[in-house]
Amino acid sequence: SSDELLVQAIRDNDPLTALADSEAGPLRRLAAVLSAGRAAIDRKADVEQVLWDMWQASGLQQRWLRLSERGGSLGRQADAELDAVVALFHAAATYADRLPQEGVDGFADYLLSQRIAGDSLAPSAVTSAGVELTTAHGAAGREWTVVAVPAVQEGSWPDLRPRGSLLGVERLVDVLSGVDADTVSAIAPVLAEERRLFHVACSRARSRLLVSACAGDDEQPSRFIDELGVELVEVTSSAGQAVQRPLVLSRLVGELRAAVCDEQADPGRRRRAARQLARLAAARVPGAHPDSWYGLAEPSTDRPLAGPDEQLTVSPSTVDLLDRCPLRWLLERHGGTDPAQLAAVTGSLVHWLAQRAADGATVEQLRKELDTAWRKLDVGAPWFARRERERVHHMLDAFLEWLRRSRDQLTELAVEFDITVELPPAADGVQRVRIRGRVDRLEKDGSGRQVVVDIKTSKSPVSAQEAAEHTQLATYQLAVWLSGGEPGGGQLLYLAKPDKKTGAGKVVSQPPLDEQGRQEWLHRVRSAARAGVGPVYVARASTDCGRCPVRACCPLQPEGRQVPS
Repeated sequence: SSDELLVQAIRDNDPLTALADSEAGPLRRLAAVLSAGRAAIDRKADVEQVLWDMWQASGLQQRWLRLSERGGSLGRQADAELDAVVALFHAAATYADRLPQEGVDGFADYLLSQRIAGDSLAPSAVTSAGVELTTAHGAAGREWTVVAVPAVQEGSWPDLRPRGSLLGVERLVDVLSGVDADTVSAIAPVLAEERRLFHVACSRARSRLLVSACAGDDEQPSRFIDELGVELVEVTSSAGQAVQRPLVLSRLVGELRAAVCDEQADPGRRRRAARQLARLAAARVPGAHPDSWYGLAEPSTDRPLAGPDEQLTVSPSTVDLLDRCPLRWLLERHGGTDPAQLAAVTGSLVHWLAQRAADGATVEQLRKELDTAWRKLDVGAPWFARRERERVHHMLDAFLEWLRRSRDQLTELAVEFDITVELPPAADGVQRVRIRGRVDRLEKDGSGRQVVVDIKTSKSPVSAQEAAEHTQLATYQLAVWLSGGEPGGGQLLYLAKPDKKTGAGKVVSQPPLDEQGRQEWLHRVRSAARAGVGPVYVARASTDCGRCPVRACCPLQPEGRQVPS
């Protein structure tokens, strides 16, 4: 099951290289922590040393310290986490002092047997500046600079519900004391106690007291508010009124930044906002300093990547990506993707096996070479490596079956064939363009025309309509025509999705380019090449956006909203 596989990956400290860090990162970190603990136990280290090695391997210290220094809700949570770690080490030290001969197993059993964490009953002072929540009883004898007493509503303050025990012992005491319940009010002492608590709460403020209540059809302010002897400030709201900013530091920074950057705002308001931002920046509040703001830095250059006299060289895959999204091409070209993706390694291996088959290698030789090459790859977990190796074996079988069945219609001309052609000059005379690429297989059909075969290892074949507009195949056909050949169409050979009846790789074909198609693709290749020159790169929305590896840098996507367009 998946649970068993996770346990095995954690136990073996499997790096899970086939998975992205966003998917397997937490599992890898957990496995590293447990591995450090096992190594310390193997060295016969004591409980405290084992905990220390695991703590160092976790790498949480610096992260929690940074969050603690920032403050806010995340800072308070980090403080609590650090306190818990300190308490854990304290418990380990106490346990080791009491039972020096016991090991990690005994300490783990000791922790699991705890129900309530040990703590001192003595009151503790507030560790840092912040807001303290307490009751009126808890506030007795203490003072604060600012005190807020919210929700002072009639019915909740005073709460005049009768007090008493389940058996009514207090009434028995009144009877024995000679108190007549019919002539003495039971509400009066409750009201007096509620008034005393309200005065205790309000008298805790040194300089400022905030008392709030709501007035409406179903609720009214408490009668105690009138006894404060101050003029009330009524605050009204409507559906169209803007919601006030919550008391969160990040929202304050955002409001001040909006005021500073608003050119239509009052100059005095902008100056006041700038002064407050400077104070926050001096306190190292995240986002307050302009150096961390997006979109303020000037572009390093506005020069295109190539001059008008330079020749532009593009590959069919580059034309495809530039045609779909120039911005994605730019970001991927400059480090936006991981070059060591497993799918790319598998694809290279399958293409190499296809080339070896063309050289005359037998099936047994191909399988042996595949197993030899696979042992040199770091694929990750053993179960995943076995599954992927079997998948590559099936793709090899699908290619060999396609090769056997297609010899009646196609004749091999070249394998891994390099092709370089220059496009004829455009009518506007701007920028020369050259196509340079490598064809997986170049075949000849029964009419002597050259057919481009592009081997694919992806799991999902494109539709016939998408194949008819496939940019890479069309660019290869255009290159064949420009090099003096007669294009006979193109084929996308999908090996991961073989035909269920024959077992051969699935073929999705593109018709041969006619004269109109050649002129159209000449224009599209030129346009794609010029789109890669810059300095402006357009982001285009398409069905590929969900799989785009550079979404976080695209202004069209929610993840890339910080990118100025």
